[in-house]
Amino acid sequence: MHLAAPFLMWLAIAGPAAAQACEASVSGKVGEVIVTQSSKAKPALATWAVERREGVGEESDHFARPGLMLDFTMAADGALVPARAMVAITRYSDPDLGRAPEMSEVQVRAVAAGAGPIEWRGDDPARGEVALAKRLREMWPRELVIEVVARGEVRASATFDLSVLPEVRGMAGQALVECG
Repeated sequence: MHLAAPFLMWLAIAGPAAAQACEASVSGKVGEVIVTQSSKAKPALATWAVERREGVGEESDHFARPGLMLDFTMAADGALVPARAMVAITRYSDPDLGRAPEMSEVQVRAVAAGAGPIEWRGDDPARGEVALAKRLREMWPRELVIEVVARGEVRASATFDLSVLPEVRGMAGQALVECG
């Protein structure tokens, strides 16, 4: 116990200082932007919960419209560099409707105007989401459509307006100012 005491004392003093991070968010018509600043030496991270286009897309008995979150690294000049994409698929079963298709039977398709689709299995999103983030770094589309396909049919879809990136950049800058 005597050997652990200095370590525990160091952890009690240094732990909170090392863990300090600022997180601030700004919401608007284009969605919510959350900025995390862990230290002044590292670039801030911005997460954008992208709003779906109102009235565009579809749902079915077993699937809600997909969601989209994008993580960015904030460059010194305020530019947002796509780092990660996360597609949220909500699947549900109901006693009256029966069981929803297993996620292993689901294909997710991301289609950006001017580029071929990126597809992945619903139970293995990592590969597809990495490819989607890479595509967004290479070319930023005005619009992105996410489709959920099961048994050969589109069961749910959503369209995301990505042309609002300048507004998102402004919101991220606002949130970063709140972090001081």
